[in-house]
Amino acid sequence: MAANDKNEKPFSLSELSTLRSSFFDLGVASVFLNVLGLAMPMSLLQVYDRILPNKSTGTMVLLLTAVLAALALESVLSFGRSYITGWVGAKFEHKAGCAALDRLLMTGIDSFEKEGSGVHLERMGSLGTVREFYAGQALLTILDLPFAILYLSLVGFMGGTLVIVPIILLVAFGLSAMRIGTTLRAAIQKRMTADDRRFNFIIEVLGGIHSVKAFAMEAQMVRRYERLQESCAEGYHTVALRSADALSVSSFFSQLTMISIAAVGSLIVIDGDMTTGGLAACSLLAGRAMAPLQKALGVWTRFQSFMLARDRLAGIFALEREVPDGLPRIPAIKGRLEMENVSFRFGEKLPMVIDEASIKIEEGECIAIAGGNGSGKTTLLTVMQGALRPTIGRVLVDGEDVRNYEPQSVRDQIAYLPQSGVLFQGTILQNITMFRPEFDDVAVETAGLLGLDEVVATMAMGFDTPVGDGAYDSLPRGIKQRIAIARALVNNPRIVLFDEANTAIDSAGDNFLRVWLERAKGRRTLVLVTPRPSMVKMADRVFDLENGRLTPRAPREPQAPPALLGQGGSTP
Repeated sequence: MAANDKNEKPFSLSELSTLRSSFFDLGVASVFLNVLGLAMPMSLLQVYDRILPNKSTGTMVLLLTAVLAALALESVLSFGRSYITGWVGAKFEHKAGCAALDRLLMTGIDSFEKEGSGVHLERMGSLGTVREFYAGQALLTILDLPFAILYLSLVGFMGGTLVIVPIILLVAFGLSAMRIGTTLRAAIQKRMTADDRRFNFIIEVLGGIHSVKAFAMEAQMVRRYERLQESCAEGYHTVALRSADALSVSSFFSQLTMISIAAVGSLIVIDGDMTTGGLAACSLLAGRAMAPLQKALGVWTRFQSFMLARDRLAGIFALEREVPDGLPRIPAIKGRLEMENVSFRFGEKLPMVIDEASIKIEEGECIAIAGGNGSGKTTLLTVMQGALRPTIGRVLVDGEDVRNYEPQSVRDQIAYLPQSGVLFQGTILQNITMFRPEFDDVAVETAGLLGLDEVVATMAMGFDTPVGDGAYDSLPRGIKQRIAIARALVNNPRIVLFDEANTAIDSAGDNFLRVWLERAKGRRTLVLVTPRPSMVKMADRVFDLENGRLTPRAPREPQAPPALLGQGGSTP
């Protein structure tokens, strides 16, 4: 897998943008927009120098008509550019959002959990900032910038040395913009770091709300959040100040340009080297030349946010894929499961959770694994299912390494029954089928095996009852767990990994689950992690997990004749 990752072509967000296909249209529109922008300065030149001195009303009407037509066409072209960039941005956000979530979900659990959920959430939230630039807003500014030279050339043609004034101001404006952009980038970076800590804290508190309530920790959590929020507020305040600096500088240079042109130009007019109409035209042309620079300042200040947001979003695509693309789906398995010298740890500098574990489980066999809290039982089952990749060793199904197959197809046939299942927003039926309508009939049948049909029958909306996060989620914990177990079994798995899945289930549900396991024994491969002696007795073999190592127990000797065992054997 490492070799494939190294050979994998680095992902670029620009690959998701369709801006290249619209470049010609945007370029043509920009040329016409900037040429039409000359209509107003040239019309003022004619009004002051020819129409007013000659009192030519007819020419005035024709000129006004032409200017209005130019303004109308300019508005149409401007709308067209906005439409194109808006559509390009929408398509980019859709593609990038789907690609980012796909990469997150296709990342291995160990890679995903190296950073908090708040970091991933903040990275996904960067899409809105990145969209603006990949939609073409920066490109439009770049296309407009060369026309500043055209406007300045016309100022020089009509005003001579007057052109020096806007050139000096434009250079000063550009240097100020660069300085502001640098300080703004540092402020945004500090704010984003504070946001990451705040989001992680919120997710942790809301995820553990029951513990917070149980230990009366509300006041402490609020105080901790106040400190985090204070850092965020300071960051937002600094960013707001730096952004306000950019607006102030832009406004200052815009007004200074008009005043300077008027002042210096007036002296030139008095000397007779330029007409009044030329001065009016030069004022508008200088303003036109300043406009792309002002847009560039806005883009430059937002560019600082874009760079940081792009780096954050790129962090999602830098996550290591669980497996290379293009692996085949695993064929229908029989159920033989093996681990060959498997070791696993969550980080290079962390101790081994599983240490050289080897086991061979035959098709239809039932084994039990016992161990104390924190001994790594859940990690062991997760490695068996293939959700965690062994640091050393191999996991084999029917003699084949599971790493050679698509992970989703492997997990479809190896069910993991967790201690506490999670329900997603939807209906009971959708949670069992995982939103696959073709499994509706199988889901109802599976629910019946766990006694869920009797529970659902008492609900007004039956299997269409809403569950998940929200106001409708009022189901008892035991019912939620049964729904989660039914979801794991709906694919008719050949191997079932039972991770104390009955700890949260009521006695009725526990009886249904135990009956299902007894019926499944011999027909499916069962791996049971449970502290209950009644379920351990179902196992053909029992293993102890201690210090990361699997040790088989000695075979049990019969305690009584089979006839005596049969007297109470029917009791769940």
